[in-house]
Amino acid sequence: MKQSIISLATILMLTLLFQSCLQDKCEGIREFRRYDPVYLTATQIRQAVSLESPRDLVNPGKLYIYNDILFINEQGHGIHLYDNVDPSNPVQLGFYPIVGNFDIAIKNNILYADNVMDIISLDITNLAAPVLVHREEEAFDKHPWNDLYLGYYVSSNVVESFDCNQDVLDGGFLRGNALFLESTIDVAVFDSSAGSTVTSGGSVGTGGSTARFTIVGDYLYNVDQSSLMTWNIQSTLTRVATHEIGWGIETIFPYEEYLFIGSNSGMFIYDNTDPEGIFLLSTFQHARACDPVVVEGTTAYVTLRNGSVCQSFINQLDVIDISTITQPTLIKTYPMTNPHGLAIRDNQLYICEGEHGLKIFDASETDKIDKNLIANLETIKSTDVISLPNSILLVIGSDGFYQYDVSVADTPVLLSHIPVVSE
Repeated sequence: MKQSIISLATILMLTLLFQSCLQDKCEGIREFRRYDPVYLTATQIRQAVSLESPRDLVNPGKLYIYNDILFINEQGHGIHLYDNVDPSNPVQLGFYPIVGNFDIAIKNNILYADNVMDIISLDITNLAAPVLVHREEEAFDKHPWNDLYLGYYVSSNVVESFDCNQDVLDGGFLRGNALFLESTIDVAVFDSSAGSTVTSGGSVGTGGSTARFTIVGDYLYNVDQSSLMTWNIQSTLTRVATHEIGWGIETIFPYEEYLFIGSNSGMFIYDNTDPEGIFLLSTFQHARACDPVVVEGTTAYVTLRNGSVCQSFINQLDVIDISTITQPTLIKTYPMTNPHGLAIRDNQLYICEGEHGLKIFDASETDKIDKNLIANLETIKSTDVISLPNSILLVIGSDGFYQYDVSVADTPVLLSHIPVVSE
C-alpha cells in the first residue's frame, strides 16, 4: 500500500498558515442577512388565487408590463398589481398571493406563473377576479422531503460571529437549515431592453432581462437551473420538450427567431424557427458569473458580476458580435462596478449597477461604449430594467420601483417611485 509521507517541518508550516488564516478571517463579528427556509405541503402551496388588498413592497423581484398594467413580483409570495396608464401616478390595485412565485408571462389575458413545483394559468380578463384555468402539477423537478416542499425564505438582519468551520459560500455560511449572507450580497437568484417580448400572434407582455419565463407566438418557454422547457399554450398548457443545457442556467431572452439563454458559464443561442424542434446553434463561453443577456440587431450584451451566489470575482459588460449566429465573437469587454440586469433600445444601453445606481450609454459604437456614458443615476438601487417604446424606463431595485422619462437620454426625468417598506 502506498502512503504519503509529509515532513514534520511541512506539517508545522501548514499548521501555522492555517492558524494565520483563522486569525485573519475569524476575528470580530459581521452583519449578515439570514435566510430561513419555509417548508410547506402541496395543499398549502396549491391555494386559490384572488385579488387581495394592496400590500407594501418588501422584497421586490422581477418586473412585467401588460396592457398598461404593471406587475411587480414579491419574491416567493406573489404579485403586486398597479394601473400604470399614467406613469407619473401608478395606482395600486391589489395583490395576487402565489406561494413560491418569482416569474410570470402573459398572453391574451392568460397569466402563467411558477407556484413552487407547479405552473398555474390564470385568466385575468377581470383583474379583480382571476380564474384558474389550468394547473400543471410537478412542472418543475422539485422533490419533497417528508411530503414538504421548500416554498420560500424568510429573511432578517442579524449580527453573527463568523465560524471558519462553517461552509463558506462567497461571503456567507450555512448553519443548520439557515443561510447567512453578508448584507451586501445579492440574493435575487432565490427563485431558485425591449425586454423579453414578442408581439406576434396576440397580445403579449414585456419582461426584463432577468426573466426565466417568456412567450413567443403560441409557446411559453421557461428555464430552471439546468434546462429549457417548451410549452404549447394554444389551448391548455402542454409540455412540448425539455432540453438539458447544464447547471447554472439563469435567464431567457427571445429575439427574432432565436432564444438567448444566459447561464453562469456562458450564453447559449437556440434556433426557434420551429418551436417544437428548437436546437442549439452556438455557445459563447465566459468566466463563471451571473449572466443576463439582451440583444439588438447583430449585437448581444451580457453583464457579468460578483457579489452573488454565483461566486464570481468579475464585474464587466461583454459586447458580442452575433452577425454570424453560429460563431458569436467578443467585440470588447468593459469593466463595470456591479452590473445586474440591462436593456437596449435604439442604441441606448441601460445597465443596472445594483447598489451603485443605473447607467445609460450610447452604444452606437460598440467598441467605444465606455467613452459614451450619457447619464448616471447614482442615488437609486437597480437590479433590472425595461425600456418601453414610449421612452418610459421601468427600473426595479432593493429600494423600490422607479419610472423615468428618457426621451432626452442625458437628462432622465423621474416620473414616479414606489418605495420598499422595511419589515
